[in-house]
Order: sequence, then structure tokens, then C-alpha cells
Amino acid sequence: MAANKLTVTMSETLIIPKSGQGDALAKHPESCQPSPKWAAVVNDALVLLPQRWATTRLIKHEAGVAADLVLVRDHGSPNDVPFEDEAHLDLSQGNVFYTLPRCEVKPANGCAAPPKVAFVVNDHAEQTLNPRQTGRSLRELFGFAPSVRLFRDYESPNDSPIDLDNEVNFPDGPVFYTRRVGVGLTIIVNKQTFGEADGVKARMTGREIAALVSPQPNATEVTLHKGKERIPVGLDETVEIKGCEEYSVIRTNVVGGYELARVQRELGSLRDNGGEVSFLEAPTPCTVYHRLPTRKGYPHVAETDVLVVLPSAYPGVMLDGAYLPSGSPLLGRVEGSPQGQTVQALGRTWQLVSYHPHNGGGGPAWNKDRHGLHTYYTEILSWIQRARV
Repeated sequence: MAANKLTVTMSETLIIPKSGQGDALAKHPESCQPSPKWAAVVNDALVLLPQRWATTRLIKHEAGVAADLVLVRDHGSPNDVPFEDEAHLDLSQGNVFYTLPRCEVKPANGCAAPPKVAFVVNDHAEQTLNPRQTGRSLRELFGFAPSVRLFRDYESPNDSPIDLDNEVNFPDGPVFYTRRVGVGLTIIVNKQTFGEADGVKARMTGREIAALVSPQPNATEVTLHKGKERIPVGLDETVEIKGCEEYSVIRTNVVGGYELARVQRELGSLRDNGGEVSFLEAPTPCTVYHRLPTRKGYPHVAETDVLVVLPSAYPGVMLDGAYLPSGSPLLGRVEGSPQGQTVQALGRTWQLVSYHPHNGGGGPAWNKDRHGLHTYYTEILSWIQRARV
């Protein structure tokens, strides 16, 4: 780019001191391809927009900013570009903006650095100066594991899966999600959703259902949730899967600085399927699983809350131990000895029990890429269900 020259698409009208409007809107060609969804980031807030082309006025309105403020596109340098309200902006040329009072606006002058772009996954935006990504780098940008299923979101039911080696170019659409689509039958097991890619099919045995959450399905009890009714499913029993059934799997041989974004994703997967969980960052980072049921007819208590402390290096360091409310009738009845260590959380005192599912306690060895708060739910549920009378 030549010195002292600013390149702007013909459809965009920037603010030029003491001058009128810029060139007219250049219409983009019609396409038979499904239109990708578009979004912008204004003052660090996500703004959903109907298409790639939008007026400055519309972007400001959808962002809920004052009409008298000026919209400025954010570039990778101090030389950012302001726009008049009637400008027609091509979001593929940069979708990160901020606003300024008109008296503070400096006219664009000289060579503009590349604009910032914001990719959006699950309604969360991450900014970068690189509009060319891959399926792998985009997952890494958002802190997802390589195994996460990623889809580009279109204004149609036919969304595009993004594999690790796929090129992901920003102008093709910046909005993505990791929800499952097109997987056919799905069921919920221990508050986690599984689809055909995981092995769900029209007819399944109890053992096959258990294998979705347990590496030792032969040592489990499977239960179908049908409203308030709980129906046992034998390991060799075959059941019809119509979709969206919910099961719980209980293991029968129970013995005896964290990454916040990952914590929220794992807890979100439980909440999406009705799990009641709380997360506290202080005074002790911990998660509370609420209203976990004991087995049917258990005489001492019908349900309980369980607290799990997050190690500072989670998920590199495994989850271990569990805390019951002080004075709980389950203390001394669940596997593991009550300890003298207590924590304060949610206005209650919690007492540690030396329960170690991933360290000789009957569970699999800890795998930071597979296990987490969402799978620890299965360990804790099994632990509570096997409490002694």
C-alpha cells in the first residue's frame, strides 16, 4: 500500500473532515449458497446482525449505543477508521468496532493496518488480526479440545462441520457453534448428551448405554428416567431408542491456577441437561453438585449436595476427594473416611471425605483430555448411591 493512502471498500463511507458522503453502496452478488450468520463486536459486546452488509446506523442501534456517538472500526494500529451513520459497511473487512464522541474522532490518515476480526463460537467472541484460520487453530483460539465438533452457522438447517485441517476464512462467515447437529438419535446419560457418533442406535442394551460413560460397563446399574418413574434396565436387556431418553448409570464397584473457560464449558454441559451445579471462585474455588439422589428407599436421606474443590492446576491435576455438608448422615456411610479438613461455601460448612475415584477408587485413571467436572458427576453419583445403611 502506498504511503498516505487509505483503502476502503466502495460501499463504506468514512468520516472525512468538512466533506460530504463517499461512494454509493456496491451491491454484492446474489448467491445460491446458504448465507452465513454474521456478528460484530462493539465496545467489547457481541452484536448479532442479519447479514454481512450493514449500515453504521443499524450496527449502533443493535449495539444499544447512543445515536450521537461515532462508530470506529478497530485496526491493529492507532490509525482506526470512523464512519458516518449512513455508511454501508462490509463486515468481512473487519467486524470489531468501538464508539467515540464526535469531538474526539480523529480522521483516518495514512496507511491503515489490517482490521481486527472477531470469530464467534457459542455466542462468545475472540478477536484476532488473522482472518485465515484452520479448524485446529480456531478450536485452540477458543480453548476447545481437538475432539470438539465445530460447525459454521448458516441461515439454513444445513450447517457446515469444520474438521481440524479445514481452512476457515473469515469472509466466509465468522459465526460457529459446537452444539451437535445432524447426529440423529440422541440420549442423555448422567446429564451428558450422546448421539449416533458416540454409538447411540435404535436398539441398545443396558451395557451399551453404560459404556457411554463408564469404561467398566459390566460393573454398573442402568436406570431409565420416565417422568418421576425410575425403571431399571438390565445390562443384557435391549431397549428401543426413540430419542431424548434419559438414563443414569451407577458404578457398582466403588472403593473407597484452574482453567475457568473449561470449567464453565463442563458445567454448562450438565446444566443444559438439567443438572443443578454451582461454581464458586472464592474463598475456595469449588463446584457444588446439588440434589444428588441416594438410592431408592435409602433410610437416612433422600438426596444431598456434594462439594468438590478444584486444584489450582486443573485440569492438569486431577479432581480428587469430595465434601459433604457438616453433620450429613452420609458421613461414615459413604466410602472413604471423614477428615478434619472443612471449607466454607454457600453459607455452610463442608467436611472432606477421602474419596479418590481416579486414584485406586474404582474409576479410570485421570485423563485431562477426557475427564472433568462433567464426568466427575458420574463418580460422585455412584459414590452416593453406594452408601451403606
